[in-house]
Amino acid sequence: MSANNSRPKNIAPVIVLREEHGSMGRYLLLMLPAMIGSLLFHAGLVGLFIAYVLVMADVGPQAKTGPNDDTIAADQVEQDNRTFTVIDADPSMQESDTDIQFMADRIAEVSVPGSVNAQEAVGIKDGDKSQAPMNLPAPGGYITKGQGGALDITGIGNSMAVGEVGGYGPRGMPLQGTFYGRSGATREYALREGGGTDASEAAVAKGLQWLIRQQNPNGGWTLGNGTRASAGTAFGLLPFLAAGKTHKAAKDNPYDKQIAKALEFLKKQQDKDGFFRGGNMYDHGLATIAICEAYALSQDPTLRPRAQSAITIICKAQSETGGGWGYQRNGGADMSVSGWQMMAMKSGQMAGLTIPSVHFERAKYYLDSRKNEGKTDGGFGYQVPSSAPTNRMTAVGLLCRQYMQNKGPSDGDMQAGIRGFIKPNPPGVQDVYYYYYATQVMHHFGGEEWKAWNEKMREYLIKGQDVAKGPNFGSWSPEGDPWAGSGGRLMITSLNLLTLEVYYRYLPLYYRDAGYSKDATVQKAL
Repeated sequence: MSANNSRPKNIAPVIVLREEHGSMGRYLLLMLPAMIGSLLFHAGLVGLFIAYVLVMADVGPQAKTGPNDDTIAADQVEQDNRTFTVIDADPSMQESDTDIQFMADRIAEVSVPGSVNAQEAVGIKDGDKSQAPMNLPAPGGYITKGQGGALDITGIGNSMAVGEVGGYGPRGMPLQGTFYGRSGATREYALREGGGTDASEAAVAKGLQWLIRQQNPNGGWTLGNGTRASAGTAFGLLPFLAAGKTHKAAKDNPYDKQIAKALEFLKKQQDKDGFFRGGNMYDHGLATIAICEAYALSQDPTLRPRAQSAITIICKAQSETGGGWGYQRNGGADMSVSGWQMMAMKSGQMAGLTIPSVHFERAKYYLDSRKNEGKTDGGFGYQVPSSAPTNRMTAVGLLCRQYMQNKGPSDGDMQAGIRGFIKPNPPGVQDVYYYYYATQVMHHFGGEEWKAWNEKMREYLIKGQDVAKGPNFGSWSPEGDPWAGSGGRLMITSLNLLTLEVYYRYLPLYYRDAGYSKDATVQKAL
C-alpha cells in the first residue's frame, strides 16, 4: 500500500492566549453597560426639568413678551421699590405692619408672669385695695423713637419722657397716646367709647367741607389777616389728619388731592434750614405738628426729612437754661409758644424722628419752673412763675405735664389743676384756645370727670356750628372769641374740629375703667 494512502497524523489544536485583566478592570468592564444606561436616564430627567423651568418662566409675571421687554422690566422694578402703596387695599387698616385694633374694654395687657382673669381690674392680684391708684411708667423703651406709630424702631435704650405711661400692643407697640385711633374699626370704637356721637361726626364732616372751600389755589390757607401762610395751612391740614385723612388715595378719602396740594405748599414754605417762613416760632410749631403727623400717618419718605429738619429747628430754639421757647428763636419764653413746641416734639417722637433726650429734660424743667410759685394749686402763669395763673395757661401746662412728665389721674398736681381751674370753668363762654387744651387734658384724665366735661363740650360745639346755607356753612363764627382777631374764622373752626375729633385723634394716655372714677381716693382729691 502506497504511503499517500496512509491515515493523516493528528494535528494539535491552535490555542490563542489572552492577557488576564485585574479584578478592578474586570468589574468596570462588566458595569460599563449599566453605567451608560444610568447616565442617559438621568440626563433625560435633567433635560425635562430644564424644559419645565423655561416653560414656567415664559408664563410668569416677569416674562418678556415682545418689543417692549425693557419697558416692562423697568416698570416692574419701580413698582417693587415703592415705599408705600398709593391705594389702600383695606382702608380700615393702618399703613404699617404694626396694625393695632383698639378692640378691648380698656383692660391693660399683662406684663408680669401669672394667670390672666379678664374680669379683674388691672393691678397686682391680692394687693392692698386701700392704696391710692398709681400710674406706673412703661418699661424702658426706645431711644428717641418714643411710643408712637413709627415703623422704624431701632435701638433699645432708656425710655423717653413722652408717652411713657401705658401698655404695649401685641407686637410690642404701645396703645395709648398714639395715632392708632384714626382709622377703621379702631376709630369707630374710640369714638363710641370716648363719648362721640353721630351728631358730632356730622359736625366734623361739615367742618372739613368748609375747610376745603377755603383752600387757596396754591394749596395753602391763610389766617384772618391774609398772612401767616404756614400757620394757616397747619390749621387747614390738622383736622384732616386728625380724621385719618392723608394724601394717600382711598375709597373713603375724598380729600387726598387737596391734602397733597396743601403738603406741597407747606414744603415750599420751609427754608433750607427747615424753618417755616411767614411767621414766628408759634407758626413754626403748628406747621411742624402738621408735617410730623402727615409723615407718621402716610410714611411718605419725602416728608421725613422735612419733618426732621423742622424738629431740629425746635430743638435749637429751646432755651438751654430755662427750657422754654419764645416767639423768636433763642429769645424769651412763654407758656403759650412753649406748649405748641412741646406738642410738636411729641408728634415728632411718635413719628419716629430723632429728638435728643436733653430737650425733653429741659422741657420738664421749664414746666416745673412755671408752676404757680409758692402754691400747690397746679396752676400755670404766662411768662414768669409769679404771674397770676389763668385757665388757658393751666390747660396748656397740664397737657404738657401729661406728655412730658407722665402726670396721670392720681397725680396731685393734675388733680389740683383740674379742681382749681378746669372744673370751675366748663364749656359755655367762647374761648377756643382754652377748650382745645382743656378737652385734651380731660380726655386723658378720663373717668367721670371726662364724661361730664365731654357731654357739655360736645353739645356746645354742635349747637354753635353755622348750619345756615351760605359761605359759612360748617364753620364757627369767631365773634366774641378772644382769639378772633389773630386767628379769625379759620383758627376758630380748625380748633373746634380738633376738639370734636379728640376721641380718636390720640388714644387716651391712661387706662381708667368705669370703676376707677369711683375710687374714694380720687373722688376725695377732686
